[in-house]
Amino acid sequence: MSTRSKLISRRAFLQGSALLAGGAAFAAAHADMGIDSASGRIVDETVRVTVPDLPKAFDGYRIAFFTDIHLGIWVPDEWVAWGLEKLRAHSPDLLVLGGDYILANDNPVWPMLGLIRNEAYAGMDSEDATPLIFSTAAKLLSSYSPPDGIVAVVGNHERWNSIELFHDAFRRYPAIRVLVNEELSVQRGSESLLIFGSDDYLTGLPAVPPAAAIPGVSARVLVTHNPDYVSEVLKRDAARFSLALCGHTHGGQVRLPGLISMAAPVRDTRFLAGLVQVDGRWVYTSRGLGMVGLPFRVNCPPEITTIELKSA
Repeated sequence: MSTRSKLISRRAFLQGSALLAGGAAFAAAHADMGIDSASGRIVDETVRVTVPDLPKAFDGYRIAFFTDIHLGIWVPDEWVAWGLEKLRAHSPDLLVLGGDYILANDNPVWPMLGLIRNEAYAGMDSEDATPLIFSTAAKLLSSYSPPDGIVAVVGNHERWNSIELFHDAFRRYPAIRVLVNEELSVQRGSESLLIFGSDDYLTGLPAVPPAAAIPGVSARVLVTHNPDYVSEVLKRDAARFSLALCGHTHGGQVRLPGLISMAAPVRDTRFLAGLVQVDGRWVYTSRGLGMVGLPFRVNCPPEITTIELKSA
């Protein structure tokens, strides 16, 4: 499938998902994430992953993973701040941001139905909302920087809205390092852990992580917004990463009885949500914080995630 075909398919979901959900899903939303307040229902996930090739110096290394915040009319600033505070409580070494920081939704239906949680963007068209949302997201996300800093990757919504405005906003905050087919080496004495951030698979041009060229380096964390890119990397050379961190899927967002999900924007459904091991490599896909298409979740609560690395 071409990038353009995937783009059209994804947008078709965004435009038509309200019709798919129906009244039953809307009613169920009040018992899941909540229409008016949701911070108490965001799940604080802790995942421990044993990495066979992890340097001993990184045993117990903690990565805070925060993705798909989709700041906008459906996600208040307070939810983002609350998520960061919960992550801070785990004393992570590194904060990883997984893309899709924005939802500039100017569909008049939602304000008419009263489904607005963030009044800061109410009544704004996407052109006016986009720079404000990116600026606010960057400020919020840079407010907590662990010892090894913050790394971020690009999601499809950054390019759908304005990749230039995204970069302009995030560059104002030096605490955040945006990785677009770039790698960061985290040092612990003479040992290193590589963090490779790929471009978005749906809208960009992601590159395969290079073979490790640093002596003594044997472990790499691949951060990519869309888990379908992990499938492509696995086909080429599974040894290019030890652990992949992904978002994009929202875990399906609306999961009704008898159905896997009503919206699963991923071809390789092994990576819809949670932790999976393939060919000796670990892949974790977060359900993320925000929403697209519909202003709620069903049987698929939002999450913040702490990944703790363990040596074998």
